[in-house]
Amino acid sequence: MGMPKVKPDNVIRHEVVLGRSERELLDTWTTAYTVNRVATPITGLLSSTAGVLLVAGLGLAYLEQYLPEDWTHRTESSLRDWFETENLVLGTAGFGIGAIIGGILFPGVGAVPGGIVGGIAGSTTQEVAEEAQAGGIPKAMSYGTFGQIVGIARVLKTTITELETK
Repeated sequence: MGMPKVKPDNVIRHEVVLGRSERELLDTWTTAYTVNRVATPITGLLSSTAGVLLVAGLGLAYLEQYLPEDWTHRTESSLRDWFETENLVLGTAGFGIGAIIGGILFPGVGAVPGGIVGGIAGSTTQEVAEEAQAGGIPKAMSYGTFGQIVGIARVLKTTITELETK
């Protein structure tokens, strides 16, 4: 049987103060620890064929919501025609932005010419991108968002096909 513990009659508080270099070192260590805790499961997943298939499949499933149903069977020409939708989207977005800026810069009358200039600029941007692709610039750099989606979706589909045949 032990002796009873004596109650303390005073409390002493100790405080550790870190200097700037110690705080930076601790911050670096904390960041490295956090990144390691996040990166380790991801690299583990991507180091297996099943993990790559899972990630590629999820990515492709997400991208396919923005593509026409028969996108895998379309030619470059028919995809270019499908991208005309993007001309309308960029033209409309350009019109809206131009109208807002024109209305702010020239209250009352500036919204109409601003919208017209913005619409033309938005549609022209997509046409220039299509011409750049026809001239040999890679698709991911020449198309807008939809072109990049198709390019990435094709890469993912090819990756999935190759991994499934192994």
